[in-house]
Amino acid sequence: MSRNVLITTLPLNANYGGVLQAYALQRIVRDLGFRPVTDTSRPKPMLKRLRWRLLRHPYRWVRLSMPARADWDWRSWRLVTAPLRVFVARNMKTGSFMEAAGTRRGRARLARRFRTFVVGSDQVWRAAYADIPAQFLDVLEPIEGDRPRRISFAASFGVDDIAEYSDDDRSRAAALIRRFDAVSVREESGVRICHDEFGVRAERHLDPTMLLSAEHYRELVSRTAVDATPAAGRLLIYRLDANDDVSRVERVLGERLGLPSLELLAPWPPSYLAYVSNPAEFVRPSIAYWLASVASAGFVVTDSFHGCAYSILFNRPFVVYANAERGATRFDSLLEVFGLEHHRVGADSPLIDERVFAPDWTRVNRVLDTERVRGLSYLRANL
Repeated sequence: MSRNVLITTLPLNANYGGVLQAYALQRIVRDLGFRPVTDTSRPKPMLKRLRWRLLRHPYRWVRLSMPARADWDWRSWRLVTAPLRVFVARNMKTGSFMEAAGTRRGRARLARRFRTFVVGSDQVWRAAYADIPAQFLDVLEPIEGDRPRRISFAASFGVDDIAEYSDDDRSRAAALIRRFDAVSVREESGVRICHDEFGVRAERHLDPTMLLSAEHYRELVSRTAVDATPAAGRLLIYRLDANDDVSRVERVLGERLGLPSLELLAPWPPSYLAYVSNPAEFVRPSIAYWLASVASAGFVVTDSFHGCAYSILFNRPFVVYANAERGATRFDSLLEVFGLEHHRVGADSPLIDERVFAPDWTRVNRVLDTERVRGLSYLRANL
């Protein structure tokens, strides 16, 4: 039986959590004795993608006719996100396989090379971020002969319903998910969605980043030239979206703790000219620096799901601002697993609970150990 496994996820672009969850899942599958590859195909078929881009952004008619070297926004994006691509190139095995399976011959090649397909993790089943039929492995439907094995692991709908799905997406997803051999989702709301909307049973598991130990990530940092404690004695701010509520939380915590702050994420350059005039202002940290910062922080304030997950993993005191637009249910489900609901702040819960300054990490780590066993057992049983 083939040990080759193809993992499909969201594009590995400028998202630290997205890259790290893809790395973690591939590493876990490899450690279980398989030969995983993470697919980097674009999620939409070429013609569909072209039509979507042109209708949504008419000015791209001009940009698409220009050589890549003259596309200034593309160049600045490539420069700013280079540290993430370097990490992927050095630490992951990737390839574009699903996109080449649009023909009968391409599907045959795909089926010969891989007999197991894994969808996950992150918000792969959220219509606002993903091509739904593609992320439910519709490309495998026409394959002739033995049916490939397909499972999901910690797949997320992002929100607590599928209102973003079109009617066609709903019917296609319902049919395709019933072809899965096992279904794993990341949030309790995902378990309910699978049952109520699709009539299938799903298990809840932690994001794959949390199945690897804190020591694993520290060792990853130690293999680089990065300072292992860049945020020691600092209030680490990892903010994806600025708003008045987040600023208030940062200000209150700075005054309460008396710690100097360190902002982890540089602003996005407004233009290529702005970038070349002062590139140091827009440099984004490497994955190793990002990990080292969270691991060494005196306190973390974040509005990021993975900023929250790694704070728990590294046992760093934190608060998380649950951004409803990005999907607040993700934070609620994660915090509930560990009994850390009081670490969530937001417009509807503006006060900071005193318990956030002295978490019971012994209890949290016991829960984490149990959840790791559950997640690894699921993968061993279903790969």
